[in-house]
Amino acid sequence: NPYLNLGEMENKGIDASLEFNKRINSELSISARGNFTFNRNKKLYDDQPHPNYPYMDVIGKPWNQQFGYIALGYFLSEDEIANSPKQLDNPRVGDLKYKDINGDGIVNTDDYVAIGRTSIPEINYGFGVNLNWRNFDISFFFQGVGNVTAFIRGETLDMSDTNQLYSNVYRDVALNYWTPERPDAKYPRLSINGSQNNLAPSTHNQRDMSFLRLKSAEIGYALPKQVCKKLSSSGIRFYISGSNLLTFSKFDLWDPEINSSQGASYPNMRAVNLGATFNF
Repeated sequence: NPYLNLGEMENKGIDASLEFNKRINSELSISARGNFTFNRNKKLYDDQPHPNYPYMDVIGKPWNQQFGYIALGYFLSEDEIANSPKQLDNPRVGDLKYKDINGDGIVNTDDYVAIGRTSIPEINYGFGVNLNWRNFDISFFFQGVGNVTAFIRGETLDMSDTNQLYSNVYRDVALNYWTPERPDAKYPRLSINGSQNNLAPSTHNQRDMSFLRLKSAEIGYALPKQVCKKLSSSGIRFYISGSNLLTFSKFDLWDPEINSSQGASYPNMRAVNLGATFNF
């Protein structure tokens, strides 16, 4: 067969920006700006064999649409395991239970369905304000993304490393894994070898990675001109500034902007600076 790249995509969206400048009076002025981008794509044609079931087809879905299992909670008894569709591995009590989509009594990749979105945000936006009042100036800028999901997994979350003597799990996992006393726990049971049944992509380990971040902020004060003149300067300004100061997100295990399934990447650093500028 010839090697060809045959496919058709549709991209639609909007890109908008707004800027406002206003001098209120001789002592107060304000400027504001904002931007918003929304882009949604879908695959219209893909020259690949059709999947076994229509719900597995990528046509009409976004590029890189995430697929996985529908998690139904945890197995709470051996009887429940025996009377449920055969799962991915030999599950134990405290392992995840998945939905048998096609009803054949076996949970496998034929039960993959489109869940969540993609790892590329559909929405990107930002807004900021600059305010000048007398000798003071204040500025800040927020940045955010939306409509983005990701799967989390790795030895720090599910103990899938074969040598746990040299590994750890996150504190959130250590305090919230499944036990008989915590049947609705945040995470499944812990296993020294990791449970294959709990490692699969599913609605359980998929997270909303949308966030809003205070990307930068600064407060400054300029000395009065008469004071600067006495110091033989045309202008002296003191300021405090910062970057990555606050992040608002449903996901809080690590920086949601990190492209890593278990946060194993250098994060955005919070920085605060004190400074002064002197003009002569």
